[in-house]
Amino acid sequence: MNMKNLNGKLAVITGGSSGIGFSVAKALAKRGARVVIVARNEKKLFKAKILLEMDSRHLVTTVSLDISQLDQLKVLSTEVEKLAPCADIIVNSAGIVSAGLLSDTPLDEWERLYSLNVRGLVGVLQTLTPAMEAQSKLDNEARHIVNVASAAGLMGFPGMSAYSATKGAVILLSESLRAELSVHNIGVSVICPAYVKTPISETVKAFGRMDNPRTYRGVAKTFAKADLTPEDVAHATLKAMSKNKGLVVLGREGKMGNLIKRFSPQLMSNFLSKQARAY
Repeated sequence: MNMKNLNGKLAVITGGSSGIGFSVAKALAKRGARVVIVARNEKKLFKAKILLEMDSRHLVTTVSLDISQLDQLKVLSTEVEKLAPCADIIVNSAGIVSAGLLSDTPLDEWERLYSLNVRGLVGVLQTLTPAMEAQSKLDNEARHIVNVASAAGLMGFPGMSAYSATKGAVILLSESLRAELSVHNIGVSVICPAYVKTPISETVKAFGRMDNPRTYRGVAKTFAKADLTPEDVAHATLKAMSKNKGLVVLGREGKMGNLIKRFSPQLMSNFLSKQARAY
């Protein structure tokens, strides 16, 4: 997809009021795209809209809804239909995270993570991709979908089983979707960053044996030392769209861990087992 000039292209970004989603929206708007940002918090959405419009000098549309509530997604399709025949770009950036050993993490928490990180993402895609497919049959224009997963979806760290399971699902569904939509000239990329300096670090909830001050201090320290910023992820995202890359792993820890797991699975297994002894 030609990312140098996006004039007239319609981009829908979930989780667009902050963090990675906001930075991607900013980068797309600067290149001329018409941006629709989706999030739950109306106040954050309004603030993001003002900042994006000041930076890009383009109007920004906001949609306040919870993508985990599938009955609310009709609102999103209605807003898109007002602006264009279909979305040209979809960026699924909305997500939540928690920590806990498998036996300590309540099933309700598994459901909470799954409902947003997987089911909500799928709901957005099922709502918007049929129109993309139909329009592509008419004009054969290149379009693109980006799903933001995590390096935790490639490596199963102890205490992250629920979160990693959701992000692993996003990685594999993206691979399937990439094949399915290739016939319609629609690219699909999945972005797997390691730790990113975003507000999500402030909302991490831990369960059971991990619910202690040491865990929260460790989370804060790890995110504070992160070598990735939302702007870094946005830059890599646009590059992935430009080159139609399927999988992009970001950050020192993510790249190194992925390489070790691929070429020396036993070494990675030993490392993860050592990490588990802390609990």
